Amino acid sequence: MSRATEGKRNWAVWALLGPGLAFIALLLIVPVIDMTLISFRSESFGQILPGFTLANYTSLVRDGTYVQIFLQTFLAAALVTVLCILLGFPVASLIADAPAKWRGLLYFLVAAPLLVNTVVRTYGWLLILGRKGLVNETLAWAGLIEQPLALSGNYVGLIIGGTQVFLPFMILSIASSLVAIDRRLIESSAILGAGPVRTFINVTLPLAMPGVIAGSVLVFSLMLGAFVTPLILGGTAVKYLSVAIFTDALVLFNLPRATALAMVLLLVALLLYALQKRLLRRFEYYA
Repeated sequence: MSRATEGKRNWAVWALLGPGLAFIALLLIVPVIDMTLISFRSESFGQILPGFTLANYTSLVRDGTYVQIFLQTFLAAALVTVLCILLGFPVASLIADAPAKWRGLLYFLVAAPLLVNTVVRTYGWLLILGRKGLVNETLAWAGLIEQPLALSGNYVGLIIGGTQVFLPFMILSIASSLVAIDRRLIESSAILGAGPVRTFINVTLPLAMPGVIAGSVLVFSLMLGAFVTPLILGGTAVKYLSVAIFTDALVLFNLPRATALAMVLLLVALLLYALQKRLLRRFEYYA
């Protein structure tokens, strides 16, 4: 192919891609740039003032309230991620070991909760974990408790609800890696005398790590940005980043500070995906 022909082909490709790329830029890049500019401005009685200031970002470090918000948010996301790994790996193993004709059904059962709106699922947990909920009523009926347990409106309810909401993402990510493992490697490990535990640690787990990493980053980032679950199950007892952004933007009308919080959240998400890419490279040699 001559250079002239190749040049015409490249121009044709860019001509076809141009409208789509421009549309994506309009929807994604321009708003992010606008948000970045707003985060460096000040406000007065809900009005965004001109000028440049770092006060919105410095207040996030100096104000103990925001430090507490970040700590509670990251801790909740980390706990939910760990619980999703612990609960999701056995289910993913069950899917991988199931006959191929049943996997479609198992995948559907795992993904079925995602078809229900998060608000509905979260309110369902509120009915289960509330002071008059199913858990407390059952324990009281059995004579195991005299006073209702505080299972909602606090950190406990937030972690339980968040784990259930995002568990399918972890199961599907791990299952995709486990299904791709060559069964002959497991059989070879057993033939060479390795027990189930050693086979899992030295063979299965390293080969499943890409799915674990991808699922962990996905669950962690989704939990960081979760809003409905922290608002309903966490209540006022839990200070959460997404709720703080909502409060600053739509209650206090401090849009620059809310935007600064959102930009920090976006930066953390980008760093997580960069970390995911770097970690996945370490496990490429297992493939």
